[in-house]
Amino acid sequence: MNTIRKVIGIAMSIITLTGILSGCAQAPTTPELDQRNYDCVSNYQPRVNFGAKFEPKGNYILHGAGQAQHGIMETFDKYVQAVGSDLTPCITMGYASPHHNFVDWASTMQKGIETYGDENYLFLQVGVHFNKDENPDECYYDQIASGAMDDIVKSLIWVLKDFNRPVFCRAGFEFNGEWNGYKDPEIYKAAFIRFAELVKECEADNIALVWCYNPDAADKEYMKYYPGDEYVDWWAIDIFRAGSMEMENTKGFLEEAAFHEKPVMLTETTPYLFDVTKGEGWEEWFEPFFRFIRDNPVIKAFCYINWEWSTYPQWANWGDARLEEAPESLVELYRQELRDPIFFHATDKQSSIEGLYDCRDYQK
Repeated sequence: MNTIRKVIGIAMSIITLTGILSGCAQAPTTPELDQRNYDCVSNYQPRVNFGAKFEPKGNYILHGAGQAQHGIMETFDKYVQAVGSDLTPCITMGYASPHHNFVDWASTMQKGIETYGDENYLFLQVGVHFNKDENPDECYYDQIASGAMDDIVKSLIWVLKDFNRPVFCRAGFEFNGEWNGYKDPEIYKAAFIRFAELVKECEADNIALVWCYNPDAADKEYMKYYPGDEYVDWWAIDIFRAGSMEMENTKGFLEEAAFHEKPVMLTETTPYLFDVTKGEGWEEWFEPFFRFIRDNPVIKAFCYINWEWSTYPQWANWGDARLEEAPESLVELYRQELRDPIFFHATDKQSSIEGLYDCRDYQK
């Protein structure tokens, strides 16, 4: 049955791509689309379009980076310094938890975002824990599922609503990771659904719900954790190891996303085990990474983690991904990829307001 579904998903993607490619021979006629949306000059396969919440219309991939600890956007700021202000990401990354002081976190995050001013338009991608600090022995996903934490979860949702801009929310992200402890898929699904119901109850229309998978976890399955199409706006997958891009479960996840007509965001990506400050990893990680995005039309966004991983004891051997400390030769190769017109940056604000996103109501 699963094989049949995958075949159908691939067929749907091919049909969609055929329609897009056929449109490349002439200018698009849909008024709300920017003229360059189907520009075949791009080196990337044209993107599929499913009409999901905050999905870029046309041939675009959202560019994101971070990630902010405690709301402090230092890694995002240094990433911008490295790639240049003209390539400022349109997504900044952060994390929140119902058990943390998310009010102070949000205030700090808001101030960081506002430093980029009106000439840019930044969205937020936030991972929401269903446990205490990724401790599998301190999960409270069952309490969220039962409604016992409704008040505190709604308080967090109101804080995210007050960002007054699109928020991609990864509720209970990396659901299959043993480090999270979501051992019962039925409880996880119920927790995600309850979170989605509370988003609706709070009328937090600026929140898009993102369902996030980690292909490297011991449990490779994903559909047993799926809450259902009506509760999920985007699918997401986190990519660290270069080899993860070639794994069968990764390929299957993208095919299944196409079947369910959901765009995919690469919500956490980093050159695992490489020290980019020494010029490492371009051929081994970055080239396969951009090829992975290029060859998979269902991918509509990516977020790069610009961290010195070795400063964190639990990730001491992960390497150093900081582009601001990398050789200029590597950074320029990275910039060249981002200059492809398919990538959408914060400096493309005007296009976003005029129809690329339904986000006009969220401007301050």
